[in-house]
Amino acid sequence: MRVTDRMLHDLAARDTGSARSKLEQAISRASSGARFTHPGEDPAAAGLVTVDRARAARLDAIASSARAASDELALADGALGEISTAIARARELAVQLSSSNYGADERAAGAKEVRSLIASIRGSLEARSGNRYVFSGRADGASPLDPLDPLAYGADAGVREVEIAPGVHQAASVRADVALFGASGGVNVLATLDTLAAALGANDAAGARATLDGLAAGTNQVAAARADAGNMMAALDAGVAASEAGRDGAKASVSRLADADPIQSALELSRAQSALEASLAAVAKGFQLSLLDRLK
Repeated sequence: MRVTDRMLHDLAARDTGSARSKLEQAISRASSGARFTHPGEDPAAAGLVTVDRARAARLDAIASSARAASDELALADGALGEISTAIARARELAVQLSSSNYGADERAAGAKEVRSLIASIRGSLEARSGNRYVFSGRADGASPLDPLDPLAYGADAGVREVEIAPGVHQAASVRADVALFGASGGVNVLATLDTLAAALGANDAAGARATLDGLAAGTNQVAAARADAGNMMAALDAGVAASEAGRDGAKASVSRLADADPIQSALELSRAQSALEASLAAVAKGFQLSLLDRLK
């Protein structure tokens, strides 16, 4: 078969077009830093990148939620610390003012201080993180205090849970109804303090002394709640660390699959430029020779 000028022209145009396309890809790779710009260029890698990006996003969301829950538990623990201090002060007053060395005036002053301690504890129980009451169980937007009974718990008795790994959930709230209001057979601390204040106000030393066991039990309940909060925070913090490690690993995988090596990209760009220049030079020379043949 005779090779015509038209065939040579078409072949040269095809080779030049291919070289130009490769140069454009090399320029895009070098400028964007991406190993491929269309999934069709490497379908297997593109699929893995999609999976790893979704995994990184989910693990990042899990870490963020677990971190926020740990911060809320730290806030709850601080509030429980304040409550523990208030109960300890009430116990001091009960021991001191149940002695016969004190009279009605001192006990009246003590009653006033105990009322102040009750108000302080109620304030601590309304601790919030943003709009969320940290002692209201799963009823985030409701106060834990009963609006009709100042000595009763008024919110949800459930426990919030937070995902700390895909499909793994961790308890993330303190049951204030157990720690302070006598649920599960415990002592109602606020009611005990109210009884103490009433006894002191009535100059009833024996009545004040009778509250000591209840105050001791309340101290233990609050201590147990703080221990639970500490254990939950430890689990949440471990979940944050694991999720962040998994997220970083997924991001590293995306980078390995999708990001172009800068040195390799520069070499490919140089080769593509040289190939296009060589192709253009060959086309120019071919047409030059063809023209000379026609002029002979």
